[in-house]
Amino acid sequence: MWWLLSVLGISLAVWSVQSVRHVLYPKRVAIHPPEPLPPYTSHAIVAPDGSGFSVWVLEAPAPRARLLLFHGFYANRYQVLDIASRLRARGYEVLLLELRGHGERPGPCTVGIREAEDAHAVLQWAGTREGARPLPVGLLGLSMGAAVACQVAAREPSVRAVVVDSIYSRLFPVLARSIWRRYHLPAIPWAWLTWWSLQLALRRRLAPTDPAALAPRLRQPLLAILGGEDRRVVPMLGRDFYRRWAGPKERWFEEQIAHVGMFAGHPGEYGDRVANFFDRVLAA
Repeated sequence: MWWLLSVLGISLAVWSVQSVRHVLYPKRVAIHPPEPLPPYTSHAIVAPDGSGFSVWVLEAPAPRARLLLFHGFYANRYQVLDIASRLRARGYEVLLLELRGHGERPGPCTVGIREAEDAHAVLQWAGTREGARPLPVGLLGLSMGAAVACQVAAREPSVRAVVVDSIYSRLFPVLARSIWRRYHLPAIPWAWLTWWSLQLALRRRLAPTDPAALAPRLRQPLLAILGGEDRRVVPMLGRDFYRRWAGPKERWFEEQIAHVGMFAGHPGEYGDRVANFFDRVLAA
């Protein structure tokens, strides 16, 4: 009997280590840049923990506001570059960074903990660089990037508007669903082991950083973009987040749209809706 318990214990320990590693060091999915590549400048930034990274700036003459965009899990900044280009054409200065463990940046990914600190460094740099002038700030994030945007909005007084695309309300159900879809393993004990091991690795409780936990104290205007065919974040999680948001809010929902699929399905309308939203709320 003891050897069975030993094998079980070793199996659970191996699962915990490997599953957490998949979160902290996600697979790099190739996303090709749009053609032609929009003009941008690249600048070196130092994060509060001393790590370096680059921020791309899409300049606009006499910008009406400054927008910071966040890509999703497995992706890189090319995922949002087309969106950024459309917003730049509407008169916005747009900033792009890569989340930790994605694109050219080394890991680990910290699901928003360190990434929100990186965003603070970017906004501080953008507001104080030579020739910069005070501008209202808006955020746009896709999937995990939307969760990061909520963490940034909760700590940055300069943020005056938020757009989220395919957001989840809580991370644990997304984690459990991903494990079920990939391995057909139930949440107990597998997802729970990953969840608690991830928090141990990050030395941080993650539930307080969930969008649903932050939403009741976020009062910036919100545009939530959701799809009914989302298989990674079930629509119920997006609706739960939207219901909890304390500030003025509006929603763009389409039944046939998959996870972060709204831009691919309606690129022109996406750019117009997001730009019109920022035009309206950031000018107020």
